[in-house]
Amino acid sequence: MNSNTNIAEYLKLCAKRMSVLWLMLAIVFPVVLLTAKVMTPVQYTLTATLRVQSDVMGESIADQYNISELSSAAALTSISLIDNSDTVRKALIDSKIKADNPADFQKRVSVRQKNNSNELEVTVIFDSDGVLGETFMSNLMKESDVKIKEAFATSNPSFSGVVEDAGRVTDINSPWLISFGIAMAAVGITIAAFFIFNVFSFAADRTLRSSSKFETLTRIPVIAAIPPVARMIGTERSVNQVSNAYRVLRSAIKYSKRGVRTIAVCSPSPRDGRTSVAIGLAQSLADTNAMVLLIEADMHRPNISRELRFDPVFGLGDLLLGKANLAATINKTSNRNLYVITAVNNVNMNSIDVCDLLDSEVFTELLNAVESQFDYVIIDTPAIELLPDAAAVAGKVDGCLIVAQYGHTRTDMMKYAIDVFDSLNSEVIGIVTTNSPRRSGAFGSVSRYYRTRNSRSGDTLITTLLDNFFGVVNMIRSKLPGKKK
Repeated sequence: MNSNTNIAEYLKLCAKRMSVLWLMLAIVFPVVLLTAKVMTPVQYTLTATLRVQSDVMGESIADQYNISELSSAAALTSISLIDNSDTVRKALIDSKIKADNPADFQKRVSVRQKNNSNELEVTVIFDSDGVLGETFMSNLMKESDVKIKEAFATSNPSFSGVVEDAGRVTDINSPWLISFGIAMAAVGITIAAFFIFNVFSFAADRTLRSSSKFETLTRIPVIAAIPPVARMIGTERSVNQVSNAYRVLRSAIKYSKRGVRTIAVCSPSPRDGRTSVAIGLAQSLADTNAMVLLIEADMHRPNISRELRFDPVFGLGDLLLGKANLAATINKTSNRNLYVITAVNNVNMNSIDVCDLLDSEVFTELLNAVESQFDYVIIDTPAIELLPDAAAVAGKVDGCLIVAQYGHTRTDMMKYAIDVFDSLNSEVIGIVTTNSPRRSGAFGSVSRYYRTRNSRSGDTLITTLLDNFFGVVNMIRSKLPGKKK
């Protein structure tokens, strides 16, 4: 299978799980946002200005220039005096602020020289309380003045610090903005994790997810793809797509090269949609005025009577054990051409080997009897993974249909089913996929014989014309000389 198909299947898997992603985002975003809001305090940015000046004034212009140069140099030296752990610690004590580690608080204090002048700009980032921050800045400026005087007391000239601005709040950093950024980062990580997880999930997936995988694995064509029936929206269109898929399957059966009349509907594992396919195929064949008998051979989990909504009196087990005759076990349905033998029995089957019953001469005689009365006999069998009953039936019919559900049937079970049929020399007509993604066009189905698109109007007419066309083609081919397989 090519890379484009892999990418398409991966995107389908992601789209199928998109509701999970939305649920994850609906939980992650508010939780991270509120958590970050609680954990992130309001931050106040306070700014103060300190001017370092000489205690003497120059008399001449040259003296004033020299003193200005010396003041700029003193200001540059004073940066280390202000941004100092001792200075910060003393300002914290004067402000009655408890700090576990003043050295860590020192990182919030920054000092810079303004344009190589004698002015210094002091910036402090303070949490939670702007008023207390202003008190701290005022004490920091006072303590800085003391440190500068002590440092330049013996110099000539000496210098001191003049507070131009004792400190004011210049910016308030709201935690909502920071929290929103953290929450959006968490959303991005969640989305990336979702797609990465799906990459590994897709790589480890052993289910069949495309018709090309089915055909490549089994060398058996996918003759019909049954889409799921929408329950909420587009129900009418969905039902039409399902009906068209069964018409495709019906054509494949009617015009197969061997002209099969008795068909076993099998599946590798439970819940592959086998019973639904058996009922749908039987109903579709009956719609063409063919007499159809549907036999439910799954006597462990009978479902057909519930699906078709009728109450049988006798079942297949009663018939095979001689508890009832054939006429008593055949049930009429609302479709005058469709009859059913269900698996609902009046005898306790727990102590009876169902596989032996289906492998008996009585069941063979049953098939011979009904084949002379009906145009088609469809047999619903148990899953091959659970019971050997399907193998007992497969050797007695003209052909078998393998039902596999899209995204459910595992590749190892499909291989096992093919091996079982090969060992029995059973004729496999083709594979029918269920729960297959819908495709555009009226025929949302894959067919060995035709893949076409048409408008929704006139589906039945076009299907009938195609049925007749392929019937004529097969009839002509059967008349031509050639080697028979």
